[in-house]
Amino acid sequence: MQPSGGDGFGLSSEQLRLELSLLAVERQRLREDGGSRELLENNRLEIGRCQYELSRALILRHLGRQIPSAA
Repeated sequence: MQPSGGDGFGLSSEQLRLELSLLAVERQRLREDGGSRELLENNRLEIGRCQYELSRALILRHLGRQIPSAA
């Protein structure tokens, strides 16, 4: 992930949505082309990471960039 996003921690939610879309297209291509299990797994992990980062970015935006403690 590259810094420069609107939340100060990474990519903006808009950039993350685009990245997620590109990863989904890549996954479809891998499946159509008979991609290896390793490539599909790496793609799955990247999708999960991107979904996590997108969730975090949206929470930060909603909360005004303040994450509550997990107490």
